[in-house]
Amino acid sequence: MLSTHKVEVVRVKLRPHPNADTLSIVDVFDGFPCIVRTSDWKDGDLAAYIPPDSVVDVTRPEFAWLGGGTKTRHHVKTVKLRGALSYGLLMPAPPGAELGDDVSEIYGVVHYEPEMHLGTKEGEAILAPVLLRSVPKYDIDALRRHRHVFEPGEPVVVTEKIHGANSRYSCHAGEMWCGSRGEWKKKDVLNLYWRTLTPEMEAFCQSSPGTILYGEVYGQVQDLHYGLKNRVAFRAFDVLDTSLGEYLPEHRMRDMLTTVGVPVVPLLEEMPFDFDAVCELAEGPSAVPGADHVREGCVVRPVKERWHQTIGRVILKVVGSGYLDR
Repeated sequence: MLSTHKVEVVRVKLRPHPNADTLSIVDVFDGFPCIVRTSDWKDGDLAAYIPPDSVVDVTRPEFAWLGGGTKTRHHVKTVKLRGALSYGLLMPAPPGAELGDDVSEIYGVVHYEPEMHLGTKEGEAILAPVLLRSVPKYDIDALRRHRHVFEPGEPVVVTEKIHGANSRYSCHAGEMWCGSRGEWKKKDVLNLYWRTLTPEMEAFCQSSPGTILYGEVYGQVQDLHYGLKNRVAFRAFDVLDTSLGEYLPEHRMRDMLTTVGVPVVPLLEEMPFDFDAVCELAEGPSAVPGADHVREGCVVRPVKERWHQTIGRVILKVVGSGYLDR
């Protein structure tokens, strides 16, 4: 799965902001409206698009306006400006940059990694066997940016995107391994990922050697708690068969895991692909039992697993405006 969090050079085309004469909207990637000051831009300019969940260094002159006090880093988020949502920031493209270039290193932009709560100790990273080290980070890009990879009417499955900590579990040579999105962790009863491991999860991994069980640890982890007090829980969203280098189709994954008692993220809809209908499913209350708040969004994938030359594996997410505006 390709990692696609980057700062891409795009071309500016302004359209009027509905509620502010001095502001305009640039539609980045046909679905990410970004609000700018009209006087700073003209149609055809090249800009560096810094997406939400980026972190910028406010000690750099170009980002100093985002600082204040002793703060040295700024978490770029989706914000509402005069009644309209703005997804991220636009900065002038660096000299010599061309359309489509990734200029994240030039601007020193990195991906935001949320701080976790309830003593969710990250724990000590450990060197895993070669097979597990070769597994890429689990990243999903935005549907609004890559809507073209789905065919209209293509059968898809839409599931809830849970707000928590991305985690992974595997049994290799008879030994259990637990980790975060980017690291395998040394066994520690205080570590979030090891504390979340249940007998059902371990039994599945042991009975399916060579697979990676991916899921979200949620509850007292971030600011959406899903009705859990002083505890965390796990729901699976994917299984990778490393022997084939393939992810299990959603139906097969769900059947295998529910049979052995491993909970899976809520299924929202199975439907012919329709961009607007999928975006609507990103809104509304969470379908996780016990939750009393908005859902973060949704994830959409084809019923039949496939790959695309632009993004790799076809699986994309939509973050809900209700979540962003909470």
